[in-house]
Amino acid sequence: MSMFLGPVHYWLYGKIGNQEELTRLFAESALENGRLDDISEYVSELPQLETVIDEGNIHGWLQSRIGDAERRYAALVTALTSKDPDAIDSLTEKAYAFGAQHALPEGTAPAEAYKAFEDFFVNGMPCDQVNMVTESTDQSLSWEQTQDLHAGAWSSQGGDVSTYYQLRKSVMDGMLSGSGLQLSMPDTDHYTIELA
Repeated sequence: MSMFLGPVHYWLYGKIGNQEELTRLFAESALENGRLDDISEYVSELPQLETVIDEGNIHGWLQSRIGDAERRYAALVTALTSKDPDAIDSLTEKAYAFGAQHALPEGTAPAEAYKAFEDFFVNGMPCDQVNMVTESTDQSLSWEQTQDLHAGAWSSQGGDVSTYYQLRKSVMDGMLSGSGLQLSMPDTDHYTIELA
């Protein structure tokens, strides 16, 4: 293992892995249902980080992995929904089930749920500081997304980034399904976790 790799790099790589897992889930389901004949352009394996990372450019390498994962996910979802507009319903259900596989325990506090989301979803690099907590109490936590780092990947694939947020909200709802918490999202930049 490189002495230059630290916990933050493994943390970020794990978040990329979550994105890859969801992409693979969608792709394999589409393959099984005959909606796609080949999924090789959408899925990617993640080897052990220390075996593949460019140690001379750790930040740049991780940034490129994020971009690649986001583009393939956007391309897959856009391909599926452009062929069949009703496919979004099936994808939303699968996204919720995927979140439920990573469900937070009953009694999770709002701040703990927020941290779990921060540890789970790719939101650029840590230095991007995409999310900012705007209010936090024992009963609720609100945050604002200060920039949209996903739109570029979706527009490059001819997709609508609102689909990304719809699916991510479903994953979040699944993660909260047994926690006693609920998530409200009045728009793609504002979120509140509160007691259900």
